[in-house]
Amino acid sequence: MVERKISDSKGFTLIEVVTVIIIAAIISAIAGMSLVQIANGYIFARKNAAVSQQAQVGLARLVKELSEIRSVPSATATGLTYQRMNAATGLPETHVLSWAGADQPILLDGDALIGKVRSFSLTYYNYDYSTRAFTASPYSASTMAIEANFQLMGYDETPLVFIERVVI
Repeated sequence: MVERKISDSKGFTLIEVVTVIIIAAIISAIAGMSLVQIANGYIFARKNAAVSQQAQVGLARLVKELSEIRSVPSATATGLTYQRMNAATGLPETHVLSWAGADQPILLDGDALIGKVRSFSLTYYNYDYSTRAFTASPYSASTMAIEANFQLMGYDETPLVFIERVVI
């Protein structure tokens, strides 16, 4: 009779070890790519939030200034000279809102209101009572609203557009 030898050896074959290493590498690569995407998303959100916060502060100031306009001696698509009453003295003050061009700040009386603005425009609206709607037109004594529209560049050259319409 032929004796059969029973093997007691316990362990892994080379193929099993290589298979486990390959599967572990694939899982690690997928997890690593996910972590990189999460980190990039966090950086994107944090940097764009900082730009958005700067724009919101500037917009709040712009809305406050424009809502108190009493007269406008000069108005263009990128600038506005206006008068408003000084709360402390009760006397009219002249203010100038201007923008010089791409990647320049929006200036209010020579001070930067919003920095490094890619594009900026002011649109003036009259109210058409027959259609019950605002219509864009050049500035006139009957202008009832001003819309400020500007674009800032966020993280990775992402354009962020901000628009605010103020009834005057």
